Amino acid sequence: MATVFGALWLPCLILSILGIAFLIGELFLPGFGVTGICGVLCLIAVSVILFLTAKPAVAVIVTAVLGVILIAMVIVFMRSLKQGLLFRSPIVLKDRIESEAVPSPGALTEELVGKTGTALTPLRPSGIALIDGKRYSVETQATFVEKGSEITVLSVDGPRITVK
Repeated sequence: MATVFGALWLPCLILSILGIAFLIGELFLPGFGVTGICGVLCLIAVSVILFLTAKPAVAVIVTAVLGVILIAMVIVFMRSLKQGLLFRSPIVLKDRIESEAVPSPGALTEELVGKTGTALTPLRPSGIALIDGKRYSVETQATFVEKGSEITVLSVDGPRITVK
């Protein structure tokens, strides 16, 4: 092995495994990318060590293989983020508003006070509710209201609608 990969083949192997492990860890650990940066630095260190101690052809091949592994991991990550395990994670917010949510602020009047409606989105504490067949941006008094729950308008203050 030392004749093909150079004298430092074992540290290169260990750094390669560590680099890949750090990159896999980056997929599942929330943070600022520290584990991902460590993984990339490990793989760069492997390439530098091989270019300094091994035959250039071997260094190019190993660097290309590590690059392919890195690209494959990015593809898997992006796919998982869109439809895989990461997409089903409670960390990823998936609720979207598909249409115009709020009428113009001038259209809000005191006549909404006391009316009931349905929460179209979770109210934590703000969200969208359906009142008298119209969608309004509403907020609760610092409480959580689940999607589909019945709400009652407490007050209207300009564009601000408070519900319970």
